[in-house]
Amino acid sequence: MDFSSIYLFSDIDGTLGVAGQGIPARNYEAIRRFVRQGGHFGLCTGRWVTDILHFVKGLPINSLSLINNGAAVYDFARRRCLRSITLPEEALRYAGEIAALDDRVQVIGVVESGYYDLTPERSGRAREVIRQRMPAESLRDFKGPYLKFLFLPPADRGQEILDRAGRMGHQGVYYTWSGSTFEMIPSGVSKGTGLLSLCANEGIPVSRTVFIGDNYNDKEMFMSAGLSACVAETPRELAKLCALQVGPCMDGAVADLIEWLEANPEVCRTGFSREAAIAGG
Repeated sequence: MDFSSIYLFSDIDGTLGVAGQGIPARNYEAIRRFVRQGGHFGLCTGRWVTDILHFVKGLPINSLSLINNGAAVYDFARRRCLRSITLPEEALRYAGEIAALDDRVQVIGVVESGYYDLTPERSGRAREVIRQRMPAESLRDFKGPYLKFLFLPPADRGQEILDRAGRMGHQGVYYTWSGSTFEMIPSGVSKGTGLLSLCANEGIPVSRTVFIGDNYNDKEMFMSAGLSACVAETPRELAKLCALQVGPCMDGAVADLIEWLEANPEVCRTGFSREAAIAGG
């Protein structure tokens, strides 16, 4: 099988693997096989690079990757960020306004050097979500440029606080769910827009791109990639956007997708479409 014209991008959390449980051996084996057959494998994740490297150690990432929800392009081979879109200066004030909605909201700021716990006095889940945090700084003194802010709301008010944040009239940013947190990222940025920009800059036909994900911050990517697949745990309204739904994350969902590609060489040769994927089974 010749995969030299195929660019496969995988989300990390809940798709490639799970924090604390790692990446299934089936996924490692299938990705290595895909790359040996000429395929281009990259990541498309909401994480910043300092929270990626330890998790994907040993993966043959041989394509440019989209990180920070599509706001940045990263070259894992050279360990370099090639392009990055940052938040406006006002983002720090916006983060403070959201933190003030409930004294249980925890805030994590992300800059190029890593993740900063900006509400250490509220403790709790931030230590679990971001293991490799830098020493805490206060919201008032945190210095940009800012890549994104993560908000860990109390479970009983998460959706309410996200909705209120969206009604605050904050300019140049928008908010999206990512697992049990929501994020502030630059307006106009998504995994989908990141993919289209990457393809335009690198001369990659969108019809040769494949993506697999699982959550709401993957929505635009599901709608943009040539072939979109999702794991079994994906919410139903998102799964409807995908041509394929494979097995559970920790059973080796990425391996399931690669095995589908191997079983459908004609679809891979001609390029992807939702209709072709459905016909291929």
